[in-house]
Amino acid sequence: MAKILALLGSPRVNGTNSLAIDQLLRGAASCGDVEVQKILLHKLKIAPCQSCDSCLHTGRCHLRDDMEPIYEKIMDMDAFILAAPVYFNGMSAQAKVMIDRCQPFWSAKYVMKTDVFAGRRRPGIFIATGGQPLYDGQFIGSLHVVNLLFKMIGVKSIGNLTLPDLDARPLSTRPDDLSQAFELGRQLILNGEKKCERL
Repeated sequence: MAKILALLGSPRVNGTNSLAIDQLLRGAASCGDVEVQKILLHKLKIAPCQSCDSCLHTGRCHLRDDMEPIYEKIMDMDAFILAAPVYFNGMSAQAKVMIDRCQPFWSAKYVMKTDVFAGRRRPGIFIATGGQPLYDGQFIGSLHVVNLLFKMIGVKSIGNLTLPDLDARPLSTRPDDLSQAFELGRQLILNGEKKCERL
């Protein structure tokens, strides 16, 4: 059974990002048994990184808050999904504060020279949503941030789902995008070397 960690970085519990995640998870479930942990980041108490450098010496964050179980789930997962809306060309604060608190993984990799993931490269997908029609650079900043996050947490990107123009065209009215999300969910399992029997 594949353990999927899905982090929702939107303050809207039942908004576009949640719908996209759920469609991905349907695709994943079509390939067999999955164990899903869908976490709503806006409901957690996660303090911003304090740049105290504690993790450079210990490999751990000295802050004790709701980020602690996220660390454990990142270590234990088989596949990863992060979804976040884009505001002012950058991902939501709920998603970014979680990413910034992943600094201990950077410290472990580059300062302490410890491979905490034992060489594992779990498949991962990033979903980014925007209300405005597609414009140059709309998702670039968020994609750069997520690429670095994936590198730090032992995740191999198998694709991104970028969805612009959602104010005018809600995701529920876009069958092609919903189909793409479903297929990406299937690939999440296929790339995890699980056999998918059903298209």
